[in-house]
Amino acid sequence: MTGILKQAKIIVEDEKKGNRLYSKGYFGQPLSNNGLELDLYEGLYLLEADRLEITDENGNDLRREKIIEKISEEDFHREYLPYKDMRMRGYVLKKASDPASFRVFPRGGGPNKTPTKYWLCTYRENDTFKINQIIEANKQISNLDKTMMTALVDEEGDVTYYIFSTIDLKGEVERFDQDKLKGSLFGDGTIIKEDFERLHDDNFYGFKENDTLRLSIYETLYLTESKILTVEDINTGEVLTTVDLRSIYKKNRGEFETEYKVYKDLRDRGLIPKTGFKYGTPFRAYPANPDKKHAEYIVQPLKKDYECQWYQVSRAVRVAHSVRKDFLYARVKDGDVDYLKIKRDTP
Repeated sequence: MTGILKQAKIIVEDEKKGNRLYSKGYFGQPLSNNGLELDLYEGLYLLEADRLEITDENGNDLRREKIIEKISEEDFHREYLPYKDMRMRGYVLKKASDPASFRVFPRGGGPNKTPTKYWLCTYRENDTFKINQIIEANKQISNLDKTMMTALVDEEGDVTYYIFSTIDLKGEVERFDQDKLKGSLFGDGTIIKEDFERLHDDNFYGFKENDTLRLSIYETLYLTESKILTVEDINTGEVLTTVDLRSIYKKNRGEFETEYKVYKDLRDRGLIPKTGFKYGTPFRAYPANPDKKHAEYIVQPLKKDYECQWYQVSRAVRVAHSVRKDFLYARVKDGDVDYLKIKRDTP
């Protein structure tokens, strides 16, 4: 079977052969004059599979390298390698508009037969991960009632897939409503010496240490803002305001404000945030009693303009997967927190 390269398209003029390609794999787009139009990715894939020969308009055979020349090096790695990999897994792909590279149909499906299963966004290892770009892409794709899948191509040409979804977190822990408690600022945390049983046993604040309750910096500020806790300087006895506490905590932790906004949002949603240090993040989060369930989420707070290398995303997701937890980026923007769940996937 022969296709003719015409600019950035490959035309199969033989009607029967073109119909065969379309009916067995939904390659190309049927033309009104009974031909079949393939894009460069489809043509290259069929050429590599020995299902198609490609010539120029003068009838000269074109090898694989000539077709690749028509595709930029960047697009070849970012788009063609995921296209080829997904095709070999039995999926039908069609070009998509921004923010995705391809619409992916389920195995056995295709255009005018089944809805798309994924919208596939493609990146290279050396591309920059931009949280705003990813969340906005996810929202656009979610508004179409589709699932966002990302294909990440490393320097060796291997493709790793991730499923992205923004989620509305909800926990089961009711807001604490006990009368005011008194605590003393000690080091990075606060110590409560009495009447803390309900705070700890029913709402899971702090940890017990030598007949006292020790609160984290986030717990301290949250309870103080909620007018449940009064904090004194352990040396002077001076009552510390929320402004005082913020000033102290920001000196010791540069990203405190971003992290605290996420902590507060998690608590307001009925979840229980605890330190995520052993997982490399500020928080792990429980949707219910941590004495009865493991933490479900590993949470990394981010500023709205956060950027990083993709290997950092890969590392974080792998850590979460290894301990059977969901990894969440929590983006703080204009006072709101968006939670982006990232999960490694095998299509």
